[in-house]
Amino acid sequence: MKQLEAQLEEAVKCLLGEGPCYDEKTGILSWVDIKTGTLYKKKEGRVTSIQTGQYLGAAVPADSGNYVGVLTTGIYLITDKTIHKIYTLNEFHDFQRANDAKCDAEGRLWLGSMPLFEDDMDKGGNLYCYSMKAGCRLMLGGTKISNGMAWSRDGQTMYYIDSARKQVDAFDYDMQHGMIGNRRKVIEIPVGVPDGMTIDEEGMLWIALWGTGSVGRFCPITGKMSERIIVPTLNVSSCCLGGPEGDILYITTSGEGGGNGDGFLYSVHTGVRGLPVNRFDDRKWILQ
Repeated sequence: MKQLEAQLEEAVKCLLGEGPCYDEKTGILSWVDIKTGTLYKKKEGRVTSIQTGQYLGAAVPADSGNYVGVLTTGIYLITDKTIHKIYTLNEFHDFQRANDAKCDAEGRLWLGSMPLFEDDMDKGGNLYCYSMKAGCRLMLGGTKISNGMAWSRDGQTMYYIDSARKQVDAFDYDMQHGMIGNRRKVIEIPVGVPDGMTIDEEGMLWIALWGTGSVGRFCPITGKMSERIIVPTLNVSSCCLGGPEGDILYITTSGEGGGNGDGFLYSVHTGVRGLPVNRFDDRKWILQ
């Protein structure tokens, strides 16, 4: 099995780093610290940050050039100076927060909820799909820890992780209507807990394996892991492919694992390119 070692990319310490995203249109690498509600953006070696004042489950690029963030109280458009609520998440219970979100190729935002505190973990969460046209739809109920998402290159398959199940599931995906069906297990995770993930141009899934200090590259057809990225911290939370050539794997980590390298952002050249980022369609809001 091929094995590589990740190097320190940015020594910005997060309590819970998550949701890395590289926007090839702007050259901006972004990630969030869920617990401090901070969105970080890095371009040409310079890091800037935006404080939201709430738990920030994820933030993804929008068509307008801003970001859409999933906070505790709703979905917000995040600019360089302000945040604007565009939807109130009445679907969330008081014991829940957002955890991971991504857009499909049509600009719909898929977002998951999970319990806010360890004592409430048995209460679980749900998976939703939001667009400014259709509102917020419940797509999958009874999840535990809604996590990584990715779409195949042809858009016909959606991959999804509910971390508590320790597996990756695939759905048939109807891109026209934003619907999922025919759920099946494609990857079983024997060691560690699957967290965030991304997909490369060869259709392989890169999965952050919480509790193992590693990211694995898996084939969704065979279910086998072919590559392993070693990260110098135990709790690896998510990853994305990006950079000038699209082949750098950026890796977020938790800052609460007790190690010197916890909470930092790491990277490694993989030699394989990722797929372009899908942006949130916020044109309706911009026109208002």
